[in-house]
Amino acid sequence: MYENFATKYRPQTFEDVKGQDAVIKTLTNSLKMKRVAHAYLLFGPRGCGKTSVARIFAKAINCHKPQNFQPCNKCASCIEIGESKSLDVLEIDAASHTKVDQIKDAILESIDITPSRDKYKIYILDEVHMLSKHSFNALLKTIEEPPEHIIFMMATTEQAKVPSTIISRSQSFRFKLINKEIIS
Repeated sequence: MYENFATKYRPQTFEDVKGQDAVIKTLTNSLKMKRVAHAYLLFGPRGCGKTSVARIFAKAINCHKPQNFQPCNKCASCIEIGESKSLDVLEIDAASHTKVDQIKDAILESIDITPSRDKYKIYILDEVHMLSKHSFNALLKTIEEPPEHIIFMMATTEQAKVPSTIISRSQSFRFKLINKEIIS
């Protein structure tokens, strides 16, 4: 059976991530120090690991048996997140949910519901720059005053299209293009 490169080699732990050492060190330190932010903005070129790192972070922070601040990939939480079946980690393609009503339906109406099993409810918003101005404004209030159990992981290839009000309220991480030598 054919499996594309990105799926076959997608990292499952922070140790598996290549070429993003500074980002990984900062994120793992935040886990070690128990100083987790409520909003992260991951930006950089396509295919450099932004969404994969968001998933790994979601697994690590909700893992029931973490190993040195890495997800175990064996507990129910890690497995469900890896299979996109978790009720507590919701991945949303912002390119397909650009309108304010779609954001309200996908996020804002469920924001006050506590996680079903895990410590945090995490919203991974891929290609967040595609949201409309009204969608960003609706999201802003929640990012400014989030419930304790909420974390936003926003990934984008176009940071300049993300409003400064969102950027200033998020921890931002620049992802670098991965050298071919690192991959091989």
